[in-house]
Amino acid sequence: MSSKNYYTWKYPDIPENVESMLSELKTSLVVVGVIGRSKCSQANKMSAFDMKPDRSHEPADGQILCYYKPGTNTLMLHFETTHDQVILGQQLLSQTSIDFDSFYEQMRSQFVRIMLLALHVCHILVYVETAETFDTTLVTICQLLKYVREQHVLEFLPQLLRETAAGTILGDRARVCTPRVLFLFENYPQDEEKTRELISSYEFKTEDKIYQLLRQYNILTNNANNSLLALPNNKQFVFYNAHEELRPDHLLHAVNALNLTMHKPDAKEEEEDLEILSLAPFEGFVKPFGQDYEARESKENLYKTKHTIWHFMQRHVQDALQGYFDEGSFKQLSQSPPFHLLSCKDWHICMDAIYKLLIENVQETSYVTNNLNYQAYLRDFNDSLNYEKKFWCHLCELGLKKAVSAYRHAAPAIYGSTTHSQLLADATLAFEDDGRGPYVELALAKLSDICLKYWHDGRQQCEQLSLRGHPCTLAKDVAHDKHNSGIVHVSSCNCGRTQGRREDPFTLRQANFDYYEQMAPMCNLCVKVKKFQFPLFTPSISDYRAAAFEAAFPLLLQATKNRTEPTAQDDSDLDADVAEEQYSQPIKEAEQAPPKQHQASGDCCSQPLSATYGSDLNMSIAGFGDSLHEGEEVDSPEISSQICSSGQSSRSNSTSSGTSSANTENELVLQLKERTDQEVSNDAQGESFPESQSAVSMPELVSTTEYLPGLVHMYSGCELLPLFPSWSLACVGPSSIYSHNTGLQEHFQSGFLSGANFLLPWDVHVRLLQPHHKHPQQQQQQLMGKKSQRYRKQGDRLALKIFVGFEYECSRGHRFMMCSPDRVLRGGADIERDTSSKVVNNNMPLYFPCPCRGQVTFLAQLMRIHVVTPKAPVNIIVDPKVRVGKYTFTLGCAILPRLSQSAYWMLRFPYVYQGDDVLIAPPARFEPEDPLASGCLLAGMFGIAETETIDANQPAAGGAPLNFTRL
Repeated sequence: MSSKNYYTWKYPDIPENVESMLSELKTSLVVVGVIGRSKCSQANKMSAFDMKPDRSHEPADGQILCYYKPGTNTLMLHFETTHDQVILGQQLLSQTSIDFDSFYEQMRSQFVRIMLLALHVCHILVYVETAETFDTTLVTICQLLKYVREQHVLEFLPQLLRETAAGTILGDRARVCTPRVLFLFENYPQDEEKTRELISSYEFKTEDKIYQLLRQYNILTNNANNSLLALPNNKQFVFYNAHEELRPDHLLHAVNALNLTMHKPDAKEEEEDLEILSLAPFEGFVKPFGQDYEARESKENLYKTKHTIWHFMQRHVQDALQGYFDEGSFKQLSQSPPFHLLSCKDWHICMDAIYKLLIENVQETSYVTNNLNYQAYLRDFNDSLNYEKKFWCHLCELGLKKAVSAYRHAAPAIYGSTTHSQLLADATLAFEDDGRGPYVELALAKLSDICLKYWHDGRQQCEQLSLRGHPCTLAKDVAHDKHNSGIVHVSSCNCGRTQGRREDPFTLRQANFDYYEQMAPMCNLCVKVKKFQFPLFTPSISDYRAAAFEAAFPLLLQATKNRTEPTAQDDSDLDADVAEEQYSQPIKEAEQAPPKQHQASGDCCSQPLSATYGSDLNMSIAGFGDSLHEGEEVDSPEISSQICSSGQSSRSNSTSSGTSSANTENELVLQLKERTDQEVSNDAQGESFPESQSAVSMPELVSTTEYLPGLVHMYSGCELLPLFPSWSLACVGPSSIYSHNTGLQEHFQSGFLSGANFLLPWDVHVRLLQPHHKHPQQQQQQLMGKKSQRYRKQGDRLALKIFVGFEYECSRGHRFMMCSPDRVLRGGADIERDTSSKVVNNNMPLYFPCPCRGQVTFLAQLMRIHVVTPKAPVNIIVDPKVRVGKYTFTLGCAILPRLSQSAYWMLRFPYVYQGDDVLIAPPARFEPEDPLASGCLLAGMFGIAETETIDANQPAAGGAPLNFTRL
């Protein structure tokens, strides 16, 4: 034993000399277990007993150290658990990834298992606390111990112990006794005085608190057989280590030693010295020794000597040895409580059997038993202790039921993904009222699955998006030939006279063709008007199909490359951007330009008209360029038109026309050339059959097996034609039906807002130049018409009065005209001079806010262009280009339509635009900073050419392949 007065060893190994000393005690061995918390590196909780393990000792979870002092009847068991700081650190370091909840559950389960063993093999259990107050988590540990013992251990332990020698020793209760629990607090509050009265008072207060908690949670009961543990009723069971320094702080010890050197005993104090004594740094500073101080000091030293944990524990050990261990512990004794004082040999037999059943077999995964209760203990021990898991699961189940009920109660009969997401979000909020803990994510995932299954169970909406971005409201599982979003728009027919309710379109054909065809029989005017026939796809086989997007819409880079390649027929093509800039530039001055020499036999254009037409574009390949020169030769007479885009060029070339620049400002010059008899007869024949003319002028390489799936734009394939027209151009009557004094009347055009139903007057000055050399026969043919004879005199100037209107229409059916790109027409007062130039010579936005009143601002769309042509021997030619995003949509005509004289023409725009394989949806809101960002109609859509019909009053929907001048 060397210098130590005790022996220590690891269970189950026991030294022979210690075993012989313990055997001499016979049946008077009292086993004391020490368990609880520690903060030292060796997990030692025996410091208060003045004991410690060997220096080579390494702590481990579940390890048991035995201590014995010769001459005593006490065998002390030191349990190392996860409540020891060093062991908890070892467990943390061994984890690769830490989940706090699962790690805490694991540490608690290991401690409860060791604590359960201590309650079965010890007579007295000392619980060590490093804190100054009682840790209430021990109450939870005791509740778990009570639950495990009653629900699991008592179901298998007595039965399994009967199969061993320990069964006859312990009996049916399977433990040596109901252990008495003592509490050791290693630290005393520093702010409390360490006197006998105050220490005892503090210990009594802690005892009352512990007793009330253990009685409140039924850990202590009146029956010794059912009670988990026992507390002495008339003896102290709480001990505070107030005097002994278990783990000294050496720095603080040096400071205290310095104070002791200055300490003096007490003496009688005079009243006049009280002020001086109050300045002393501590009591007894520089005071003489006295008899009273020595007497008091001796009593305190005696208390310190006797107030130790060893003496405190031995009082309880004596109770066990004298046979009235449980006397006073319980208020009623229904039967004699099981209390066994065993010999060392018998205790080792019981200890080995219980340790194997409660600890060792749990760690062996290969252990097999036939006892079902024991199997449940080995399998479900950790889960049975995880009361937090049960609590959180219960809360999540309550929240899940509440959330599912909220979802189903608010769910309509049929709904889409947006409604489902909103209902799921509301259900999640309802779940959060009760759902808590680490299983919230699993519960929310289960909630999502339940709600998704409920939605898919016959309640899922079709949700096929319309071309306006609204989902179909019909059920997905129910077969339906036609989608329906439930959204109804008010829209006008082609001529604008009749308004109707249109369903939200889901196909391009419904949007741009079917609705207007359905409205035509309901309108008295639509059935009478003369329409321009757009080139359409004519199948030659029954299984025709839509062209692939790669073939229908060539790549932009390849199309640009093809456009910029020079041709042998025209070496004077301008760049596309430069040409488009000239096209969209407003015309302020114009006069006759000097004639250019032809570079090729088929070139009749003095300069490119725009970026859209001429040899600079694919559409010239589609037939437009050829149609301009169809049937003409080098010396053939023709009509040539020229326009000067700047005032400087007009002034510089004014002398070549034989007129002054002052007389030619704001004029368009039409140079008339001689024509042959054959051309005149061909033109007359073309006017007689306007519908067949567009078919004749169609390009020869048009596909008859594949059609264009979308709208025609500048980069679409020239050999493909659409199945149906998305545009509409119709003559709705003579020019006399419009009165500029009253505007558009309701019986003629319905739905216009007050003051926004006027067309804008547009004054255009035209000067016709006759050829200098005329054959008498050709001159006689040109003078056949009376009206044309009056205007075809050389040098005649015509002042053309054209009325135009840019009509916008919102989804509620409100229609209005614009007097500028950023202003709605407010009445006749807004129509000033040159007002029309603001809309003709500027890019007009495709969408503009409707001035109608409402909680939501509706966007109106540019839907129609109104044109009232003048009574003059000229034709107005329309060439609209709508730029939306990267696409510029056109009419797709090889020969542009010419509007007849003295007539009211109306051009209806597509309701929905689609380029390549991308639908171009309307914007969600209007951007005032960039009104053209969502699309615009490019400026310069009107042109002018001389009338080539025999009768100038005959309206023509198509024109001969003649050149014209841009207005």
